[in-house]
Amino acid sequence: MKHRLTVVDPFAAVIGAEINDLPAPLWVPWPVPSDWTFRGLAHTPDTDGGAATVGLWSGPDPFGDPAEIVLVCEEAGAGVGSHFAGLSMSYPSAGVGVGAPHAKFGVEGRLVPLWAVENTGDCAAFAGEAAGRWLWVVVHPAEASAIVVQPIQLVDARRLGAELTVLPVGELSPRLVLGEWPSP
Repeated sequence: MKHRLTVVDPFAAVIGAEINDLPAPLWVPWPVPSDWTFRGLAHTPDTDGGAATVGLWSGPDPFGDPAEIVLVCEEAGAGVGSHFAGLSMSYPSAGVGVGAPHAKFGVEGRLVPLWAVENTGDCAAFAGEAAGRWLWVVVHPAEASAIVVQPIQLVDARRLGAELTVLPVGELSPRLVLGEWPSP
């Protein structure tokens, strides 16, 4: 069995109604940090092994170097976050939820602890639980991982309404054009 992500161009995402119909939250940094750009949306249908949404953002890391951040919201077992983190399993590594968190993001007004996920890719990955689903934060390149210690607030884009049209939008990131991957 294979999963497929539906990839949506960022321009189409902010002016169309597709975001409102997503089966899971699409986490958006709000307010959008200075010089960050929305680079695309991907999602799975909830009938395809668990609902998942992916938002990709690009901008400077705390040192001014270019970075991309992938925000994944998924139901347990969907495997989308682990795919973006370069893992072969559908869940975060065993250290998630153990000990002090490595970062905390504000999600809909609540602090969500995030733990580093061990991976072998060229990224840094963090995971935690938000709104009953996994929240994955995957940062490219790994050297830009200091971005997670900044105070970032996330909101569900489905609740933004007309404010979606003011999101800074860029070209679709090639990182979202994935096609299929093996299910866990």
